[in-house]
Amino acid sequence: MKYRIITHGNCTDGFCSAFTVKHFFNVLLGTKLTEAEIQEIPVLGVQPQDIQQGKVIFSEGDIVLDLPHHHKKVFFWCDHHLTTKPTEKLPENYHWKAAPSCTGFLIELAVAAGAKLSKEALEFQKAIDINDSAAYSKKDIKDCYYKRKNYQLHSPLQKLTMIGAMFSTRDRILNDEIFRTLLTSELGETPLSSQALWCLNPLMFHKAQLESFELWRKNVDTYLSYDAEAQCVVQDDRLAKINVGVPDRFYSYMKFPQASYHVNLRIIEEEKKARLGIGSNIFHKDRCKVNISELCQEVGKRFGGSGGGHFAVGGAVIKADKADEAIKFILEAFKKGNIGG
Repeated sequence: MKYRIITHGNCTDGFCSAFTVKHFFNVLLGTKLTEAEIQEIPVLGVQPQDIQQGKVIFSEGDIVLDLPHHHKKVFFWCDHHLTTKPTEKLPENYHWKAAPSCTGFLIELAVAAGAKLSKEALEFQKAIDINDSAAYSKKDIKDCYYKRKNYQLHSPLQKLTMIGAMFSTRDRILNDEIFRTLLTSELGETPLSSQALWCLNPLMFHKAQLESFELWRKNVDTYLSYDAEAQCVVQDDRLAKINVGVPDRFYSYMKFPQASYHVNLRIIEEEKKARLGIGSNIFHKDRCKVNISELCQEVGKRFGGSGGGHFAVGGAVIKADKADEAIKFILEAFKKGNIGG
């Protein structure tokens, strides 16, 4: 059978999910491939909306990770998003669980199949769970997303942040190429110690990203606003006079600690689409009374697109000319607290 791994592109959990499947390939999938054969398995990074909109053509040898499943039967599927929760019994080799990360869930499946975990693997699992579920402390945020004087003695969480910086540049082609290259090189036990990966100097990418975060924060301060009634920070990038830096998805809660929610809007001009990111305060998740996964689904349906995610964070892609209506709808939902729960 010809295998292919299809995972969430430009995403640390998507990357780590593909890495984990390659590392535990024979254990997870009951195959007997050689290391060389596993290394050669191609990896395709795609976005959830690509699948929801039918842009991805699947085959029977596909291994789909951290993404919605499709009506066409594939060899293996694994996800952890609330919006992909099955409503009926899953076929063989299909797995779903409301877990902090898809990677962590895959590691659990590997252990259940007989894999043994080292100390490094356990540290990696803990770090990716924090990274993907945004279970950061304020110290973690400072350590991972702000410039420092000393970059020695990297924690597993800092190392994962550095790795993610490698495929989170403003050059999509470069992002995709680095993503694929890292996953078709010789792999170590985890990304934390893969020699081929660290030879590409992720610290260089990380430092550049931290500089870009700082530039972005200074720029976004000129138009970031807080809706007290909705307890929501609104970041409408249409208001930006310039487009500079890389977005820091946690800055809203550092600047407005009283906030319960955050919504950001970005227009994709070439596609005439608007991308919405919606989340809750990562330091006060108890404030989240609206099921954001369901809210994103509803926003997608109402305004000509698609959406989904987790209870406390999600996203949607809609028609660009419906952006103002969507923002108004989201703020009203937060004021009323009447979506899901």
